[in-house]
Amino acid sequence: MAHGLTRFITSGFLFFLMSGAALCVEPTVDVGRAHDSEHFLTWLMVNRNQESGLPFSHVGDERFLHWTITYDAAVVALAYSASGKYAEARKILDYYIEIPEVWRLGGIIECYIAGKPFSGRDWSVRSGANIWMGMAGFDLYLKTGDKKYLELAEKIADFALSLQNTDKQSGNFGGVALGPKGDAAYPADQHIGYDVEKPEFYQVYATEVTIDAYALFHKLFQTTGKAKYQLAAADCLHWLKSGAWNKSEHRFNRGYQDETVATDVQSWGVSALGVEGLDRIEPGAAERVIEFVEKNCFSESSFTVPGKGDAIIRGVDFTDKKRMAELKRPQMISFEWTFQLINAYSRLASDYRRLGEIQKAEIYQQKKEKLLGQLWTFAISDSGGLAFSYATLSDAEIGHENRTPAAGNLSAIGGAWAVLVIKGCDPLAAYSCVDSAGTSK
Repeated sequence: MAHGLTRFITSGFLFFLMSGAALCVEPTVDVGRAHDSEHFLTWLMVNRNQESGLPFSHVGDERFLHWTITYDAAVVALAYSASGKYAEARKILDYYIEIPEVWRLGGIIECYIAGKPFSGRDWSVRSGANIWMGMAGFDLYLKTGDKKYLELAEKIADFALSLQNTDKQSGNFGGVALGPKGDAAYPADQHIGYDVEKPEFYQVYATEVTIDAYALFHKLFQTTGKAKYQLAAADCLHWLKSGAWNKSEHRFNRGYQDETVATDVQSWGVSALGVEGLDRIEPGAAERVIEFVEKNCFSESSFTVPGKGDAIIRGVDFTDKKRMAELKRPQMISFEWTFQLINAYSRLASDYRRLGEIQKAEIYQQKKEKLLGQLWTFAISDSGGLAFSYATLSDAEIGHENRTPAAGNLSAIGGAWAVLVIKGCDPLAAYSCVDSAGTSK
């Protein structure tokens, strides 16, 4: 929800995409076994820079050949870690530790060519993507005990702390800004769309970013015991209640004074805060958020799977039906955001089971299984593995300023989120990710 108006950093950076040539893919893997995470990992390990380990964010859209988006790289690293492929996760995170050119204004830039020598493509610095890289570092520290990854997580958390509003008289107290101030030598630097007429990142507070920051601060406090992270997490929660919560519709706004519906922040709010955290915002908020998504954001869309023809898929759109109508576009499904809702269902099932509300736990478990079961049909066989397109419509407005990639694209983020769901890993949750056997790593 990037500038409080738009989600700049979701997997795909979603650029202002135009149409492009379709990517030819051949069905060589049994999609009936798409739930096997190795198929998605195979695709990710083929479609990357082999030296740096950085994933190619959008394969098949030639305008973005070999581009890596920071958020995508972080989620792919989390997927490797969740699968026990620590060497592959290390390769990605070591790139950010060892390559100084990727850092600017205190954080990591948004987009670059995957590999060496370094070649930047979008030099803006956005807090959300950085925080996800911090979560990837934190997770790898827990799995390996290597303190350099904890240091990376704390470096990024402290960067986020520097962007947290500390003015108790401000409506944005506790919120984390979209990014730092720009370089004064470049007037359009760190402005929305590089447009000096639009707000600067440091002036904008997005719900997505503050949810991300809450999750990272909370994890670091649990591990390090440092009070600054405990206080920062509490202040994030304050802003989520006072600056982001839509009291009349019982869901999160996209950002401060921006009531646009962004589907992912609803799922991420449930994943990060859980039943009890959301109860601190409004009693029963967790279920009401899910009810809103199911009523307003659930969609159906036709999608062509190479070698299998057209089929109807059910999942979530990037926004609600009211916004879709304003955009004058059909419903579409985001695979990434649908996997995020599945993780939200998992969080509710887990919380209610722990709280002794078994019937509710079973309801959300069943919702998860039903939604997840039909997604595998839409995995596309390519490169000896499986991947997902970014969305069911190409070159379409998502409702948050940008557009989906060109026709025929396969996006790293869909496969990475598939792996996380298969492995039972929710990076935003307070507990650490678990392996497929259900034991703590």
